[in-house]
Amino acid sequence: MSTSCISVAPQSLAEIGVSLRRHLAEAAFLACISNDVERARRIAKGLDAIAPRSREAVIAYAVADLTAGDVEAALEQLGPLSDAKDAYGMVFQALALHLAGRLNERDAVLKRIPGGETDVDGLVAAFGKNSVRYAIERDI
Repeated sequence: MSTSCISVAPQSLAEIGVSLRRHLAEAAFLACISNDVERARRIAKGLDAIAPRSREAVIAYAVADLTAGDVEAALEQLGPLSDAKDAYGMVFQALALHLAGRLNERDAVLKRIPGGETDVDGLVAAFGKNSVRYAIERDI
């Protein structure tokens, strides 16, 4: 007898692929776009259950917090990623600081972001359009 769903062995839960985690995070972002913070948080919670404290889970929670208007909660979520010099975490931290109007702090974070990841470099460049000083310093 076959089943229509695939089961995942408990020991492989920590090895959930980056692609799947990113797709789940994107689903949380889409929920935020429609202002469905509750759904975004449920997705983030599920993501955190299969990949605890992963970059994608943290960022999904942070984007839900930003959508709900809770910048401080988002910054608290993103702090450990930024401290670990995770480029994606740092970009989202810069976004949260930007939304809070804390532009000097945003610029300081942007200066510390390691380059070389195409997606991150594009986001940093987008911030550069909002910070002439930063754009000049990074030669954007």
